[in-house]
Amino acid sequence: LRTHTRRLSALHPPEKHGGRTMVQLFEKGYGKDAAGIAMEAIACARNQGFDVVLVDTAGRMQDNAPLMTALAKLITVNTPDLVLFVGEALVGNEAVDQLVKFNRALADHSMAQTPRLIDGIVLTKFDTIDDKLHFKGLIPTCGMPL
Repeated sequence: LRTHTRRLSALHPPEKHGGRTMVQLFEKGYGKDAAGIAMEAIACARNQGFDVVLVDTAGRMQDNAPLMTALAKLITVNTPDLVLFVGEALVGNEAVDQLVKFNRALADHSMAQTPRLIDGIVLTKFDTIDDKLHFKGLIPTCGMPL
C-alpha cells in the first residue's frame, strides 16, 4: 500500500492540486481493532475533505472465525457504501469458493439483524513475461487507502 500511495502521489502531486495531498495512507499496524481503525480513517478523511476511503483487509482467511468476526464487525460498524471481494484470477474456481465462504462467514459472524454481504468482486492477475512480474488489477486513483 505504501508503494501504491507513493506512486499515485507521484501521478497526482500536491502542486497540481492547489497544494493538496490527493492520496494518503492511514495505518495503525497489525493486531488492533480493524473496525476502530477504519472508523478513525473515515473520520480523518472526512475532516480533510476526501471523498473516498479504501479499507484493505487483505490476508483474511475465510475459515478463520476470529478474523471473519472482526471483518463482519468492521462492515457493521462503518456501514461502507461498497464491499468488494478481491481475488486472484489465476486460482480459477477456488476464487468462487473463497467468495462463497467469505459471504457465508460475513452472514454467520455479523452482529446485525440483516447482515451486510459482498457487493461485488475484483479479480487480479499476475503475469510473468521474461524476468519481469507485471500486476494487472484495480488500483485506486484517489482517496485514502487503509
